[in-house]
Amino acid sequence: MAKTRREVLAALGGLALAAPALAHMGHGQMGMSPGMGRDLIPPKPIPWDTGSCAFCEMPIKTPEGEWRGRTFPKGFFEQTYSQIAFKEPRPAPHNPKETVEALHFESIACMVNYAWVHGLKDGEGATFYVTDRGSYDPQNPQGSVRLVPARRATYYFGERLMVVMNAKLLAFDSPAKARAFAEAHKAQHGRQNFFTFQTLLDLAPLPEMNLVALLAQHAGLLGGEKDHGHDHSH
Repeated sequence: MAKTRREVLAALGGLALAAPALAHMGHGQMGMSPGMGRDLIPPKPIPWDTGSCAFCEMPIKTPEGEWRGRTFPKGFFEQTYSQIAFKEPRPAPHNPKETVEALHFESIACMVNYAWVHGLKDGEGATFYVTDRGSYDPQNPQGSVRLVPARRATYYFGERLMVVMNAKLLAFDSPAKARAFAEAHKAQHGRQNFFTFQTLLDLAPLPEMNLVALLAQHAGLLGGEKDHGHDHSH
C-alpha cells in the first residue's frame, strides 16, 4: 500500500536520523534478506539510450560531455543502476495512459525510496534488481552490467563513496566481493558498513540528495514541475 501523506510527513521529520543509522549499524548485516515474497520475475531489457530514473528523473546512462555543468567519468551512473520488474504491466509513473513492465533507477536509494513511497514489495508481483558492482567494468558500462536479485545482494556503504545522488551505496552479489571492495577502498571511503536488502528497506527512506523534495513530489505534497535545479550527482 502506498504511503499516506501523514506517513510521508512523519518520515521527512525523521530523516536526520537515517544517515547516522546507516553509518553506525554493525558489520554483521550480510547475506540474503529474510521475509521477502516468493515472486522471482526475470529482469526486463534496460533502455540505456532513452531511460530515466523513475524517482529523480536523471538519466540511467552517464551523459557524454558536460551535463548540468559537470562532466562525469565514463560509466559513473551505470554502476548503481537498479530495476523493479513487474509480473503484470502497470501504469507508467509520469503517463498513466501508458504501461510499463519495469521501472528503472540510477541509484539503489532511488529504487528503495520509490518503493517505500508507492508501497511496492519485493517478491509480491515485482522483483527488485541491482547491479553487481563486483562484475562491473567502467570501460564497458552497459555491457558489463550484471543484474542480481536485490534480496540476495550484499550492500556496501562508504561514508565518502562517490556515486549518483550521493547515496553512498553499492551492491555486490556476494559478501566476499563486498569485503574485498571495502578492504581496497578503506583509506578513501572513511567509515564502512554492510547491509542486507531487508535492512535497507527497514531504514527507508534512505538519505540521498534532494530527498525531501522528491519524497514530497511522489507523495503528492508538491504539484507541478519537479525541481531540477539541484545537482544530484555527487
